[in-house]
Amino acid sequence: MNYKQRNAAVTTVEECVLMRAGLGRQDFFCPEEEPEIPNLKEAVAFFRANMQLPVTVIGDYDADGICGTAILYHGLKRMQKEARLRIPKRFSEGYGLSEKIIDEIEAPGLVITVDNGIAALDAIKKAKEKGLSVIVIDHHEPVCRDNKVVLPCADVVVDPKTGNSYRDYCGAGLAYRFVKELVGGDMNNLLVLAAVATVADVMPLTGANRILVRRGIEALNKGYGVPGLKALAGNNKKEGHFDEGDFGFWFGPIFNAYGRLEDGGAAKVLRLLTMGYNDPKMPGCVRMLMEMNERRKTLAKEQAELAEALIQDMDGNAERPIVVGDSLFDPGIVGIIAGKLAEKYYSPAIVFSEKDGMLKGSGRSIPGVSLKETLDRISGLMLSYGGHSGAAGLTIHAEDFLKFKSAFAKSIGRLPDVPDVMYYDLDLKRHEIPYVMEQQRSLAPFGEGNPKPVFRIVFNTADFIYARMGDGTHFSLTERSQDGAPAFSVVGFGMAGMYEKMNPERIECLGCLNENWYNDRLSYQFELAAFTGL
Repeated sequence: MNYKQRNAAVTTVEECVLMRAGLGRQDFFCPEEEPEIPNLKEAVAFFRANMQLPVTVIGDYDADGICGTAILYHGLKRMQKEARLRIPKRFSEGYGLSEKIIDEIEAPGLVITVDNGIAALDAIKKAKEKGLSVIVIDHHEPVCRDNKVVLPCADVVVDPKTGNSYRDYCGAGLAYRFVKELVGGDMNNLLVLAAVATVADVMPLTGANRILVRRGIEALNKGYGVPGLKALAGNNKKEGHFDEGDFGFWFGPIFNAYGRLEDGGAAKVLRLLTMGYNDPKMPGCVRMLMEMNERRKTLAKEQAELAEALIQDMDGNAERPIVVGDSLFDPGIVGIIAGKLAEKYYSPAIVFSEKDGMLKGSGRSIPGVSLKETLDRISGLMLSYGGHSGAAGLTIHAEDFLKFKSAFAKSIGRLPDVPDVMYYDLDLKRHEIPYVMEQQRSLAPFGEGNPKPVFRIVFNTADFIYARMGDGTHFSLTERSQDGAPAFSVVGFGMAGMYEKMNPERIECLGCLNENWYNDRLSYQFELAAFTGL
């Protein structure tokens, strides 16, 4: 693997971040903070005119849907309005508003969907025929038939994908804007939920989202947040110093884990986020969520190893594209496994879980290969499917596995070559780290659409102490004492075996620079993307 600087004319962290985000200073630092959302004011007016009706909120079983549902619950409660909350069960009911759920709701009543609904044409038609009022709050693409957009026959549809303004809110972000317009006042507790969901749902962190997440992080670090989220945050040693990484890699996975492993698990996460202060069940609920996330980690590791055993040849290589299935795969984990395989082998990957003659799968892709378009071309082989360029879900008959695998490969055609060059943005020297971190802090939060700079740093390993981390597959190099200055370490996730085999005296590293807080102590951490011995 060769390392190459992306653009030698870029010499500062700010220039690098703006270039990669594709924005000028004005658009990056001073975007429109609350851009117009189609039909938002109409939805608020409709709710006020019908708030005497019983309200049912229909969310989704992922972090975005759970947080959006919790935001609506707390917002309506401020108006002394109780709402029935309903999260579809992942395995037995599937995603979104269904006719089965509509059958549960008595008319007259008001149904509000969040993070779903835009594609629930039949269910919403049934709701209207039954005499229910419906507000759809969703951020997914509307249904398109014969090149024409088809919207559900709801009373009001709030979805930025139907307009020409800012399109990048997640469901919880839209719920937050709805409640803010409806109720007003101090929204910091709910802002935190919207920020967590925005990062966890991998929405672009540019424009209004960047401002929303930045302020959400600030709010949590100042002690804001609904009681259940704050109780959960108390289990993290970074309390008071949270950043977007914690939103995406700590809160998000914890919110998602229960719904991945138990059919109705997402409702238990929602229960925590709707608890009041001093609820006696809160500590037990927090403990269950933490334990379930640990179980999810263990399962994901074990099943990723199983998947690799199934796809690798004698030389440790895998046939691309990757399609693998087994009854041992947990249906709630297949998306995580597919993501790991896609990243490791630089290949589209689909992982199926088998049960009762059916294969339910989840796919992840790489740049240059759209999963949605690939599956569109072989739609006749699937019982159902859906998704977008980078991720998809699908169901096939088990007997069609080999036929599907062959058709999937043919539909893709020639895959992009595995890159032999890794790009970095700036060279970094040890003494520059505090200054560089200060620059990064002003440009955060980083994430989708606003990636962190990739740095190149070279150093002698004799100046560092080597140790394995976690389950033994990760490693750290911790710099020897620097006279009371914040510690500096290099961490490589899943790279311990590679490092020990190489055992370099001098090392060239590519990666990102992070601040790490633990028990109120600051250290600097360089997270490796790649390394080589010199």
